[in-house]
Amino acid sequence: MPSNTDIPKDLILVGVLQKPYGLLGEIKVKPETFDFERHARLKQVYCRKRHSQEAEVLTVKATRADDRYWYLKFENLKTPEAVAHLSGMELCVDAKDRLELPEGMVYYSDLPGMSVIDEKGENAGMVIEVMETGALEYLLVGTSRGEIPVPWNDTFVKSIDKKMKIVELDLSSLRGSLL
Repeated sequence: MPSNTDIPKDLILVGVLQKPYGLLGEIKVKPETFDFERHARLKQVYCRKRHSQEAEVLTVKATRADDRYWYLKFENLKTPEAVAHLSGMELCVDAKDRLELPEGMVYYSDLPGMSVIDEKGENAGMVIEVMETGALEYLLVGTSRGEIPVPWNDTFVKSIDKKMKIVELDLSSLRGSLL
């Protein structure tokens, strides 16, 4: 089994581990990828707590899916008790194994560090992170006046240029209250 020193620096989220399923060590997974069939190609995965640098390296032994979830079985984990500690963790793969995104999509992990340009074409700051609240995602933008959460929707996010690393936001409705 690889040690923590063998864990890649850049991991890509592909799912969130839910809870043990059945009596043979399967675990239910909520997919977090545009390619629902990706589970069938998973071999070595990394399970980590959200925003943690430490991860547990696991080898996928078997996989299946229903219409909403994946069910994974890992080598050497044969009971519900053996996989229970994984509940709530992120299921990740090495960045070298990430899939090419369709046009108009971006990996959350690519956004931090991108420059933010406002509707006037002026530099408004930098994306710090993507915050997920359950109902809506926000871009946390660092500005000269502090950190501002900007809803990730078509009203605010006008374009994302992955090559130039620029996010164009319409911040006009936030001026006066947050800016």
